[in-house]
Amino acid sequence: MKGKSLTLVALITLVLLGIILSQMDYRVIVLFLKRASLPLILLSFVTYTATYLLRAVRWRILLGLPLSIPSLFHIVCLHTLANNLFPFRTGELTFPYFLDRFHRVQLSSSLSSLFLARVSDMLALGSLFLVGLAAVGFPGEKTLALAIPAFMAVLFFSPWILAKLFPLLTPILKRSSSKMETFSQELQEQWKGKRAIMANLLSLAIWATKFLAFFLLAQEMTKPLGYPLNYWKVVVGTSASELTTVLPIHSIGGVGTYEAGWTGAFILMGMGKGEAVATAFLFHMTLLLFSVILGLPSYIMIPWRGKRE
Repeated sequence: MKGKSLTLVALITLVLLGIILSQMDYRVIVLFLKRASLPLILLSFVTYTATYLLRAVRWRILLGLPLSIPSLFHIVCLHTLANNLFPFRTGELTFPYFLDRFHRVQLSSSLSSLFLARVSDMLALGSLFLVGLAAVGFPGEKTLALAIPAFMAVLFFSPWILAKLFPLLTPILKRSSSKMETFSQELQEQWKGKRAIMANLLSLAIWATKFLAFFLLAQEMTKPLGYPLNYWKVVVGTSASELTTVLPIHSIGGVGTYEAGWTGAFILMGMGKGEAVATAFLFHMTLLLFSVILGLPSYIMIPWRGKRE
């Protein structure tokens, strides 16, 4: 990223941080620090770490290579930390870099698996989000009742849909470049049969587990407020936050954009504005801390775990 662009992003981040600090209810921070249960926070961290392990298993399935799970786990830790900290999702570039450096995985294969993992993530996240909306009781339940099974059908049949679409793109890709053709072939190979089904099922498990970790953490933050929290409210609120990470305005560390998704969702679910902003900021900073705790040791461990294979 060029110097001027980085300066602009830094300024935007500082402005967003200033807005957050001016709007939050600091009582929420104080209550959390005084009353939070350390064992439950640790349980949330362990549950969150389990999603990294599930992602490592999913990468191995999508890549179709005999890569070690510990090595892929460390790559996931570094990749996630980079995505959480770098603006505009530029952290995604670390995934093909580490696969090439430590396992000599071809760029077309790593990029295609990354693309398919994100497709699977969006399908799983969207499905759970729709179920959450229905469970929370937002207006339009009848519409959602029709949308949920339709979306779930797309989730489970998407391997076959994409398998049909990719061959149609091949003639176009052939005319553009051989590299794009190779990328298309990798997509077709990785997104078919049992590999695609397992990837989708793992994505559902990843997000269901991740939301459980979020629930355990959010519960400790909202308990002193007397706010009636449940698993599906956390799904709705944090889904809104997670979706902001793919926006082109995603700031350094996602500061401001992540909080905006949480705040908007929880205000709609009856939380006060000051409390919503404070819990959003506290939740976001804790997640960043989780990713740093997992990412930094991986930066040290990966030269040994991630030997070229």
